[in-house]
Amino acid sequence: MRFRKAPIDSLIIPRSSNVVRPPGGDTNCVGGNDAPRSGQGRGFVIRPEVFGDIADSLQTRRRRWPSTVVAFCTWSYVAAVLTVWLLLWLGGDRWWFPTVILFGPRWLFALPLVVLAPLTLLMRRRLLWVLFAAAIVVFGPLMGFRASWARMAAASGPSLRILTCNVKGKCTNNQTLDELINKTSPDIVALQGCWPDVQVRWPAGWHTWKRGEFVVASRYPLLSRGTKNRVGPSEEWPQAGMVHCIVQTPDRDIDLFSTHLHSPRNGLRSVLDRETLLQPSDGPILEADIERRSRESANAEHWVRGFSGSPILVGDFNMSPGSRIYRRDWAKYRNSFSDAGLGYGYTEWPQIRGFSWGVRIDHVLMGPGWGCCSCWVGPDIGSDHLPLLAELSLPTAD
Repeated sequence: MRFRKAPIDSLIIPRSSNVVRPPGGDTNCVGGNDAPRSGQGRGFVIRPEVFGDIADSLQTRRRRWPSTVVAFCTWSYVAAVLTVWLLLWLGGDRWWFPTVILFGPRWLFALPLVVLAPLTLLMRRRLLWVLFAAAIVVFGPLMGFRASWARMAAASGPSLRILTCNVKGKCTNNQTLDELINKTSPDIVALQGCWPDVQVRWPAGWHTWKRGEFVVASRYPLLSRGTKNRVGPSEEWPQAGMVHCIVQTPDRDIDLFSTHLHSPRNGLRSVLDRETLLQPSDGPILEADIERRSRESANAEHWVRGFSGSPILVGDFNMSPGSRIYRRDWAKYRNSFSDAGLGYGYTEWPQIRGFSWGVRIDHVLMGPGWGCCSCWVGPDIGSDHLPLLAELSLPTAD
């Protein structure tokens, strides 16, 4: 805040002017009626109202400092949001700290808006557009919001409806799952995490195929083609990380891959601490787990690439589209929810100390020629994963 400059003539009064002095005069005051001292020129006095102007300026300064603080906090918040967004893109599933954010509750970055929005409205309305732009980044790309016009279009040719879910063992007498299958009438159901005996009430005439934790069921005949084992010790995780079968539809044979890649859960737990929240010294443990997951994903993608045709890949990839590993290995395939979904598409809802958040780690991916006119997340069936359904349009037969 700068003081208002005033002309010198407005600040001083010539000696000859009528000046009110204390009774008896004040010989120490410059500009009194006494004769000027030797060497002195014309005497002057300062106008009393000048001190009032200075006091008003100081009061104005005190009143405006909250507004300055709000402006500083607003711009700092915008810078923090853009930094986190860039950090996720560059370091998600590469370095330990961005990976924690990648799989963590990103809605936390929206909480400052609760305080900054009303304060900016009251004190710095010109910065509302800045705050609005930051909110778009948070609720949009940072949290993974998707909106596509493709979901409004109907399939122009034969369509194929797919349901996939990591049921986490909830595949025995699960009435909700049975009702979902009957209600949505999928053509293919691909389940992961079916470790116990499977007791699903499949529609009459359906074909089923099971390998390890994987179950594939369809109204069309199925042919087994193979299994891709996990990368890692078998005593920690089931051997099968991806299975391949042929779905013999009337229009063409379809290469279907169902996957359940290694979870980042153990690596993330290594850097979490009950007292300090994060334990940076254990970051190398999480980065070693990231490297293991990276090798497994690369091997699985290499295995899929060895088959000809235009495949469909479904299941629990345990990585979001923002992951560096996902972009390297799976971005070449079209993502059904990215193409035709609406919303965030969260398929798993972790929970810690009563706080829950969503992550989008289950996908339906398509090879060349496939299209998707609709993709949505299904209801809760008892697992911590939610079902994912997609309506695909079949490519033209070769």
